[in-house]
Amino acid sequence: MKGVVFEVRGDLAFFRRPDTTNTQLTYPFMPPTAIKGLVGAILGIEDFVTKDRVGLALLAPVRIVAQQLSMLGKDSSSSTFNRPTSIELVVSPAYRIYYAGDHHAGQLAEQLKSEKAVYHTYLGSAFAITKPVLVGEMDEVKRIETEEEIESVTVVPTRFIESFVPEPGKNYSRAGGFMHRYLGNRTFERSVDYLYERSGRSIRFRPKKGIAEEDGLICRFGEDIVCLV
Repeated sequence: MKGVVFEVRGDLAFFRRPDTTNTQLTYPFMPPTAIKGLVGAILGIEDFVTKDRVGLALLAPVRIVAQQLSMLGKDSSSSTFNRPTSIELVVSPAYRIYYAGDHHAGQLAEQLKSEKAVYHTYLGSAFAITKPVLVGEMDEVKRIETEEEIESVTVVPTRFIESFVPEPGKNYSRAGGFMHRYLGNRTFERSVDYLYERSGRSIRFRPKKGIAEEDGLICRFGEDIVCLV
């Protein structure tokens, strides 16, 4: 597989959990389907469906605040109204994205090199504009198959973990219910849960034996060990 690494930052982000209504909660970081949606916007593909893989590293601590907004809407008689809505927002998000595959990686790298995107790029919502910045690319991303202890720079799917190795001074959390795979036409398949370190530091763990390829891959991007789904 070819690989591309790029970064995105912003003042705010909002990755709405689909199971929330009156109070709109956010995932603590960018879901894999949102990452692929961002890549689709860069490439100009509106309904972007791909088997390419993505991983995410936190470059800033996870900070979430609650805010009440007044949402403008219309009722059945087309009269406008303002509805107070509570919403969670991710503050000062910064992510390093690892993208690997043989379908779109080359085109993605060329767009990032030229600092171009066909559509607006944002972090989950139109009010959270971001500009992707290329970090690097590589001709070959190698899969790692081992049962020995490893250290990942990315968030780690819990289904990858046989045993977890906590380290002093690190603050770990688990986040669940991320949509795993986008099938097109606003339909999704499977979900994935993650273990992450809240300040973005690395995670040490012993991988499960025989991780199914449909669940994801552990790969080496240069010197970085990353988890891709």
